[in-house]
Amino acid sequence: MFFDIPLLQIVLKIGIAILVFLVGRWLAGRLRLTLEKNLGKTKIAPSMARLLILAAYYGLMILVLIFALAIVGVPLQPMLTASFLIVVVLGFALQQSLSNLAATILFMLFEPFRVGELVEANGLLGTVKELQLLNTVLVTGDNKEVTIPNSKIQGNNLINYSRLGSLRAMFVFRVSYADDIAKVKAVLHDLIDPDERVMTEPPPIIFVQSLDENCVSISVRLMAKTEHYFPLLWDFPERVKLRFDAEGITMPYPQRDVHLHGRDAVGLLKE
Repeated sequence: MFFDIPLLQIVLKIGIAILVFLVGRWLAGRLRLTLEKNLGKTKIAPSMARLLILAAYYGLMILVLIFALAIVGVPLQPMLTASFLIVVVLGFALQQSLSNLAATILFMLFEPFRVGELVEANGLLGTVKELQLLNTVLVTGDNKEVTIPNSKIQGNNLINYSRLGSLRAMFVFRVSYADDIAKVKAVLHDLIDPDERVMTEPPPIIFVQSLDENCVSISVRLMAKTEHYFPLLWDFPERVKLRFDAEGITMPYPQRDVHLHGRDAVGLLKE
């Protein structure tokens, strides 16, 4: 009994294609396990790691499928052309997503912020919860979770409050011209020196900032660690107000001297 040679070749090609597909699927599975193990040791967000793993797995599977079809006899050129056209169409349809992806890659390379840092991005202040493939997730001070496209962050100013480890808190207190400036400075030092949140290096700075129309403006500049910065901003002015009241230091309101002349002044005085 003799086999038909062309039929035998077709069966052989199909068998080889199936073998190639099975081996390729095994390799793709091994690649996915390896990526899961290694990406779990990095700082990459879990959602981004999952996307990278899926992209690598299915990308390899597509290549294996194309190679298997080519073994059976399906022309390779039309498949590559079709794949190229699909990529081009998706590129036009997903321009914004690609822009966000490019920003994500830059963030991963240069790390302008990390998970857990306090940043101001796109006009919002919050702690970085997660860097996703296309977005960044912030948690604001009032415990709201905000998702911002990475291209928006890249296109605006980004302020990182945590990176340097310390921040300068600046205050301006206005006192009367009748008050003793030396006493005002001494009172401020009495409030600052025992406060453990205030760093001694660089030392606090207290100086007359300006002589205004109705008051003398005293500037106070303090360095504090990032975790102490906002509590210091919130409670220091209240402590100064209470201490100024106890010491009899005046914090004046804006005022005007009005001078009346002529008949209108006399009539107004009679009334």
